[in-house]
Amino acid sequence: MRLVAFFFIAGVGLLLWLFVGRGLQEKLMVRRESDLAALCETRLGRLAVALRLYARDYENVLPPAPTWMDALESVVPPGQRELVFHCPKVKDKEGKEGKEDYGYAFNAEAWIPEWQAPRWFPEMYPPEKVVLIYETTQKGRNRTGVGKDIPDPGRHQGKNYYLFADFTTMALTPNEARRLMERGELLFKPMPRPPSRGP
Repeated sequence: MRLVAFFFIAGVGLLLWLFVGRGLQEKLMVRRESDLAALCETRLGRLAVALRLYARDYENVLPPAPTWMDALESVVPPGQRELVFHCPKVKDKEGKEGKEDYGYAFNAEAWIPEWQAPRWFPEMYPPEKVVLIYETTQKGRNRTGVGKDIPDPGRHQGKNYYLFADFTTMALTPNEARRLMERGELLFKPMPRPPSRGP
C-alpha cells in the first residue's frame, strides 16, 4: 500500500513539475523573444545616431550604399562596432551571434548608380515613409535592397524592424509591410519633394 501511495504521489509530483515547468519555459521563451526584439530596435536606434553623425560630418549626405557599414563604422563608438550592425536573432552555424551574417540591409535607392554617388538626406522624402535600414534575409556585410528580401515570417515574434529617414523605427509583419508598400505608406524609392512656396 505504501508503495502504491509513493508511486501515486511521485506521479502527481512529476505531472505537476512537467506542467509548471513547461509553463515557466514558455514564459521564459516569450521573455527572451521580447528582449531580442528590444535589442534589435535598440541597435537600429544606435545606427540612427550613427547616420545623424555621419550626415553632420559629410554635409548632409547619406553613406555610400555599397559600403554603408564600413562608412558608418567611423562614427560608431569602438565598443559597439562588433555588434551594432548585427540583428541579434541572426545566428551563425554554432548558434552564436554571427560575425559574418549581419541581418540588416541599407536602402539601395539611397544610392544613385548613374552618378555613383549617395543621395542627400533631404532627398529621402517623405522621411517618415522612406526606409533607410531594414531586416533582410541576405547574408554578409554592406547588403542593400529594396524590401524584396524581408524575412517571412518576421524575426521578432512575426515582425521585422525598419529604420526610417526621420530616424524612427517600426516593427511590422511581412504582410503589414506589403500592404503599406502597396498603399505608398512605406517607401524605398523616395518621392520628389514638393516645390517650396515663396513668401
